[in-house]
This record gives sequence, structure tokens and C-alpha cells, in this order.
Amino acid sequence: MPQRSCIACRKVLDQSILVRYVLSPQGEVLVDYGQKLPGRGGYTCCDITCLETAVKRSQFKRIFTGLSVAPTCQGLKEDLVRQVRQRIANLVGMARKSGVVVSGSRLVMTELGRDSGLSLVLLSEDLSATIASKVKSIAESRGVPCYVIFDKGYLGQLMGKGERSVVALSSSPLAETINDEILRYKQIAGEA
Repeated sequence: MPQRSCIACRKVLDQSILVRYVLSPQGEVLVDYGQKLPGRGGYTCCDITCLETAVKRSQFKRIFTGLSVAPTCQGLKEDLVRQVRQRIANLVGMARKSGVVVSGSRLVMTELGRDSGLSLVLLSEDLSATIASKVKSIAESRGVPCYVIFDKGYLGQLMGKGERSVVALSSSPLAETINDEILRYKQIAGEA
């Protein structure tokens, strides 16, 4: 795996775990979370402090000679959070299509009670506190991580159904990837 250095802290890490930034034709810094946009890129660690340091020290101006608009930390952070949330949504949709998803609070609690190999539980942001505490307690007793992300309507949309308040994923490489992306999201959004 190619290695790149963070423009803020100077750590040399695998390119895949860094966040890439490119310069648009209009001279603006863009977040390239999928690392697919053309052009020369600059990288930061997947950490808000490195992003803040890079903006504060004008590192983007140093690496991009055609920079016409100085980036703001808030703007880059919002774009990065949006892209990571979209990646998580895409992965959950892929998990549904591959058949490793169980949705609905009762079904998920039943599957957790059976210890049927679930490895990740997603709770909606607008889930009632009573149901959330029940699901969390069962999941914690089984050692299954629970994350609060998206609302009922959007989780349902990802499942191709009506509103869903709880979604669980069976053990699979896709579930591990979703878990990693959620941890990155929480780190970037400052929820860790």
C-alpha cells in the first residue's frame, strides 16, 4: 500500500487511512474521501485536530499553488462528515443487498437473544429511549457494538422498507468495514 505523509502532523501512514484533498479547477480545496478525484492531492490524518492544524498553518496554500480561496476548517469538516455519512449509507445498502442485515427492533432483539452471530447494531437517532436501552443492554451483554446514526426514515429507505429504528448486521467483512467507517465518522464529527 502506498504511503503518504499528513500535511499537519507529518506522520507517514498508509494512503488508505488518510483523508485526501484536491484542488478544484476554481481553485478551491475539495475533500476527496473516496480518493478518486483527479489531480495532485494533499493528505491529513482522519482526525479533526490535524485538519484544524493544516488550515491554521496554511498548509493547503503550501501544497496547492493555484489556491484562490483559502479553505475554512468548518467547511472542510462539514464536507468530510457528509462524505463519510454517505459512505456508511452506501455500505449499509450493500449489506442489505448481500443479505447480512436484520431490521426491526423486535427481530433484532430476538436475533441478539439467540446469539446468532450479529456483529453490529445501528440505532436510529429518533428511537425511543425505552427501546434503545433494551437493545443496547442485550447487545452489550453479547459484546455487540451499538451506534446511533441516521433517522428512522433514512434507515428504512436504506433497507428498502418503511421506517426502521434498529438495524443489525451479521458477522461479515462488510460489517467490519461499516464498523470502521462509523468509528472514523465519530472521530471526525467529534462524537468519539
